[in-house]
Amino acid sequence: MQSWGYRSRFKIRDTGLEPSKSGVVGLLCCALGRDRSESPEDLARLKMHVRVDRPGKVLTDFHTAGGGVFRGRSDYFAPTSSGAKGKNPVITEKQYLVDASFLVALEGDEELLTELALSVQDPVWPLNLGRKSCPPAVPVFANLYDAEAILALTTEPPCAKPADRPRFIIETDFRAEDSEARCDVPIAWGDRLSRLYSVRYVRTTLGEWPE
Repeated sequence: MQSWGYRSRFKIRDTGLEPSKSGVVGLLCCALGRDRSESPEDLARLKMHVRVDRPGKVLTDFHTAGGGVFRGRSDYFAPTSSGAKGKNPVITEKQYLVDASFLVALEGDEELLTELALSVQDPVWPLNLGRKSCPPAVPVFANLYDAEAILALTTEPPCAKPADRPRFIIETDFRAEDSEARCDVPIAWGDRLSRLYSVRYVRTTLGEWPE
């Protein structure tokens, strides 16, 4: 299971159809043992491209918290955002990707990439795929290439039974033809209420599997 939310602060906790840059940077911060108070700027500067090996399916979990009676208590309701005593349960819908497989390629500073390659193989904190409830089913590290990330995406074999054709999400310049904006580049995330993100641009194409 994975979950790569784009608009996940309220009752609908969605997931994107492929890994978000903020989610991948968060995974890398766990590998490095970085606190939320530390800037993710150097990691966010890395270009990120994704190959969709298997798209999976979206699962929606209807979830309630703080409802009913707990061990005879009558005040078992979730607190409000202000911290005051609540009067109603919190109802949310949480979305997950099930049985999906992706290859993420990062491109940038060679020294930083080498450090990250070692860290994800021996992480300081447990890794997760977007949410803490989604630990990886297989090791997340694939390979380290001394080449452009696009070459890695078209060379590395799939780690799971693939779809008919791979889909590529390539980070590009905003002037590129058919590019779309995604607001998932982390600038700062000191706490849950003051997280800041900027925009990057991606282009989606279909390709062929490595022979």
